[in-house]
Amino acid sequence: MHVRILMATAALVLAAGTATAATVKNTGDKEFTVGVDMGNQEKIEKIPAGKEVKLDCKDGCGITGPWGFSWMAASGDTISSDGSSMVTVTE
Repeated sequence: MHVRILMATAALVLAAGTATAATVKNTGDKEFTVGVDMGNQEKIEKIPAGKEVKLDCKDGCGITGPWGFSWMAASGDTISSDGSSMVTVTE
């Protein structure tokens, strides 16, 4: 019984952690960099070729990359790019 409660609690914590993330996927063969603006905090993230990075955007954030504009991302959004000007966003 206690094991089930512990496992259910762990699953909820993991689900809550991923619900606040926006994802940037690099579909290209070269690393690229994005800027993440969270209002009072900014950071730079490198997205390795063929990989994805989850960004903490629980209250939304601006993500600027090699595509030349800033996307106002919300938690659950996925931005896919090959590092050029083309970008695909799924919400």
